[in-house]
Amino acid sequence: MVVKKEKMKKIIIILLALVPVVGKSQYMKVPTHYDAQITADHIIKGHLKMYLLDSVKVVTEKKNERYITDCGIDPDRAKAKVDKIFAKGKPEYISRTNGGYIFTIAIADRNDDIKVINYVTFHVDAFTQKVEEIEILLGE
Repeated sequence: MVVKKEKMKKIIIILLALVPVVGKSQYMKVPTHYDAQITADHIIKGHLKMYLLDSVKVVTEKKNERYITDCGIDPDRAKAKVDKIFAKGKPEYISRTNGGYIFTIAIADRNDDIKVINYVTFHVDAFTQKVEEIEILLGE
């Protein structure tokens, strides 16, 4: 009887050790919120490239509600486009949606803070925590 109890204890310990490994490997944890304000501050300071995926989609709004989409461009070209827009005025972080995975930086006129020249919206991938899409929209 004593031998069976020892064997049962060993079997139970082995099974208990295996259960957490199986339970953790089935699911991937994804944060529900993204701290967009810190990322936006870094982007405004010029550190956009460190937040970009290897290939980025850039959507640019032109006059008369026309949109030009560039898919799969490299981070250097995307950063150059965003820097060109930021040079037009004073960039400011204004809003976030979807738990911070979509956030917007407004480019205000240097002389008139009320007038917005462009909006730049960044879409962050939840798994990689990097920017996968940039939308450059016209202001008022």
